[in-house]
Amino acid sequence: MIAAHRLMQAFNRLDVDDAEELIDTRLWNCGILSIEERHALRDAMLTAKSVPAYTDLIREGDDTGSLFIVLSGWACRYATTNAGARQLSAIMVPGDVGNLGSLMFDRLGYGMRTLTKATVVALPRQRALTLAAEHPGIGRAFTWLSLIENAILSQWTLSLGRRLSIERLAHFLCELSARLGAERDNQSRFAFPLTQETIADMLGLTPIHVNRKIQQLRASGLVVNVDRTMWLPDVARLRALGGFDPGYLHLGGPQITQII
Repeated sequence: MIAAHRLMQAFNRLDVDDAEELIDTRLWNCGILSIEERHALRDAMLTAKSVPAYTDLIREGDDTGSLFIVLSGWACRYATTNAGARQLSAIMVPGDVGNLGSLMFDRLGYGMRTLTKATVVALPRQRALTLAAEHPGIGRAFTWLSLIENAILSQWTLSLGRRLSIERLAHFLCELSARLGAERDNQSRFAFPLTQETIADMLGLTPIHVNRKIQQLRASGLVVNVDRTMWLPDVARLRALGGFDPGYLHLGGPQITQII
């Protein structure tokens, strides 16, 4: 396992310009940034790094001095109990910023780990804070992304506390489908590299229970997952089962881009 400080050294050693890949990130595409702000953001980034699967980018309680943006692959945020039980609090897909809390806190109450091989770019905290101070649009973009994270966490909390296990799974699949922009004509198809153990740690279930619920959705004709690909043949039915309304994701971007 690569220690966080060694990983940061690896970012600094690389001399490959992958800045154009920022074009596909949520930060770049939020609709708030001016052309000047986009260029300033791009110039502040460290070079991209290929990171193996199941590598900790941040460990719980460690000092953290950079934001990590996932350019490709999947990652997660997690926390563990004293007994070693793990709970996932976020899934990061390509384009997501993984640890916005690092803007304000030296240490975080969660870890961040890759779930697949991933390409990650780092933005040092001091550079990010300077950018936010000098460019209001960048500061508003960080705030908007934080608010979206809070909205997602609120729905995950509702799932863990009040939704039945089959509803939790249905809601999560619908959320992923919407975030990935995979829906066409009431169907959706997207890469799905998550193991049943990972889903269990996310939904507060056991892997065996997750397997049963997946089989139940299959039997109902609501999911088909083969070769790490998820197909949702009837998105509307799955949304109804999970009580999913995509409004909390604010996929259309911020409604206010200027402060008067």
